[in-house]
Amino acid sequence: KLCKIMKVIALLPFKNEEHLLPTYLSNVQPVCDEIIAIDDNSTDNSRQIMEDAGVIVKEYEDTEKLKGGFSAGLMRQNLFNYARESNGTHFVCLDADETFTSNFVPIARDIMSQLNIGEKVTMQWLALWKSSTHYRNDYTVWSNNFKDFIVCDDPSYEYDANRFLCEARTLGPNNDNTMRRLEVEHGAVLHYQFTFYNSFHLKQSWYRVGELVQRGQSAIRDINNKYSITLLENNVGMTEMPEEWIENIPLPDIPNFDPEWNEKYFIKKDLLTDIYKHFDEYGAEYFEQLDIWHVPQLRNYFIKETGRTPR
Repeated sequence: KLCKIMKVIALLPFKNEEHLLPTYLSNVQPVCDEIIAIDDNSTDNSRQIMEDAGVIVKEYEDTEKLKGGFSAGLMRQNLFNYARESNGTHFVCLDADETFTSNFVPIARDIMSQLNIGEKVTMQWLALWKSSTHYRNDYTVWSNNFKDFIVCDDPSYEYDANRFLCEARTLGPNNDNTMRRLEVEHGAVLHYQFTFYNSFHLKQSWYRVGELVQRGQSAIRDINNKYSITLLENNVGMTEMPEEWIENIPLPDIPNFDPEWNEKYFIKKDLLTDIYKHFDEYGAEYFEQLDIWHVPQLRNYFIKETGRTPR
């Protein structure tokens, strides 16, 4: 059953994303009636960028649950509540390091208007690997990956926030009855996490460290296996995007990969600070078996603290 009146709201949890928010806004804002965001205690200029763009920045309602970190799932739950209070009918669920391809923008609202209540648009999630013009196209998990990014709200749907890190994007079930797949020639989602490669590996190391803190030493092997896909560097296949997919999308003035690992090019320097805090609290050797020492800053910190290289 189609919605008689359509109000499209984009929902965004963010923290210290000032470099990528203009990229996100470029092709998300034009297809939405409203953007509602939650700022997870940013210490950079993120909140100001969003407010200057007319984004409604709300507060997270359960600060006690934030203390353990990794709160994006709980934040999304809050965002869906806010969106329903704002009478939203269609919810767009991209992250701050994502935006739509430019070819999707002119047809986005027409596609959303055709959704029945409870239906979703799944779009190809393009992993821009060390590049802003090429996406990964090979036989790894980073290729040919479709994800639910848009949902036409069904009031009976609930959001499952009880997932660790890889939280769901949209409300309700994902199955053959709810998902409508959009082929890439009509639009896709650009994922810039892998574009700025030094920052990408710092973030993945932050995930590993944070998960070990929460789960304990017995989880080390599982954590390394879980994140091993971020180290898939062999036989990388890349496909160049048509220019019309990426036209007019602003990008930060940061190299795709800096062989010197200069910290001035880290998009989220606070992640490094968080990792150091865990090293100080638990001791660097507590994290020795994690696959994180390819990041020079972390390796050098370990050597400084222990007088040897990590084994």
